[in-house]
Amino acid sequence: MRNTAKFIRTNQRILAATLLMASFASCQKGVIEPAAPAYDESAMNAKVSAKATGNLVWSDNLEGSTFFSTVPSVQTATSYAITTVTNPVYQGSKAARFELRDTDPENHSGTRSEISFDDPTNLNRWYSYALYVPSAYYKADAEDEIITQWHQGGSLTPALCLRVKSDKLYIRILGTTWVELGNWDKDAWHAYVMHVKHSSGSDGLIEIWKDGVKIMNRSGANMYKVEGDLHNPSVKMGIYKSDWNGSGTTATNIRVIYMDDIKIGNENATYADMVPTKNGTTTTTTPPTTTTPTTTTPIPVTTSGVTDFKLVNSETEKDVVSITNGATISLSKYDLSKANIRAVVTSDVKSVKFELSGKQSKTSTDDAAPFALHGDDGDGNFFYGNWAPPALGTYTLKVTPNVGAVKTITFTIAK
Repeated sequence: MRNTAKFIRTNQRILAATLLMASFASCQKGVIEPAAPAYDESAMNAKVSAKATGNLVWSDNLEGSTFFSTVPSVQTATSYAITTVTNPVYQGSKAARFELRDTDPENHSGTRSEISFDDPTNLNRWYSYALYVPSAYYKADAEDEIITQWHQGGSLTPALCLRVKSDKLYIRILGTTWVELGNWDKDAWHAYVMHVKHSSGSDGLIEIWKDGVKIMNRSGANMYKVEGDLHNPSVKMGIYKSDWNGSGTTATNIRVIYMDDIKIGNENATYADMVPTKNGTTTTTTPPTTTTPTTTTPIPVTTSGVTDFKLVNSETEKDVVSITNGATISLSKYDLSKANIRAVVTSDVKSVKFELSGKQSKTSTDDAAPFALHGDDGDGNFFYGNWAPPALGTYTLKVTPNVGAVKTITFTIAK
């Protein structure tokens, strides 16, 4: 049984920390703030709306006084990041409101407003929610953000994620394959149901329905092999925009979405278990009981500029691993004594400027491929400068190509 006094004290500390970070954010560059209610401290020991029942591992209809209190991790940095509202709602009287601004402090190594769940023990899982996107606070942006992701840890990009880019919804698989799922519809509620058989082999499956209509049915690998520091895919829901990490900015400065009737189902769940309920009814379009997986043709994303960062072993002249924002790189793990960073770019990029700050600093411009922080001799031999080895600590790398957007990542070099 929960110790009420201890529970209240714990949440008071969480609230105080959240308000402190919010005051820090308010000192940064301004942004117009739409009204949003904050957490109610008096409701911390009130009725909880989340539960697990039947084939549902977890669900929250947001109707309780306390919301998301049973989620393993609420990853926010401000008081307005996740709240409840009474308008708009999909069912009942409340919905969850997620907000992210480019001025928000980073938390969990990124600019995010997300709820995060533990690793599943069974890789056959269902996920669903009702989603509303207000056009006033979600302008089109050529730089994408994540609204749902399945992460496996390590320094790898999410194995699977739903991303929004230029008012289109995509699913990205294993960091390379982008598949367009249609328009990013705004100012109306839409019900999404996702069935994923997470697998690193050919038996993987992704099924997605929007308002009862199947928009994806794809077989094949959709997760990395679990080895080393990689674990089973854990799901996060909300907003994460890596281009806002550090001091990064894009054409927009605010993102707001609403979610309602959120569910996670086990391997025995069905579409009927998962489909979000509206006004006591479910979506009328019922999917067939059996489906034949088909391979969806990826729609290429051809945005100019930097597409990835590679850590290079300057002794072997080989790429070691992709560097994602917030990554920790272990020198001993990769047996590195001399290192460099290579920017992976589209074919129209002709020069790249590197600006490294942190434990060590360096500014350089490379005018010939491969484009590397410490340069190379043009014959496949990468230089290493004063990275022999790199000093331990945290770094920020800003990369400016001659065409395309500026990219900024933060990473840590460890023993």
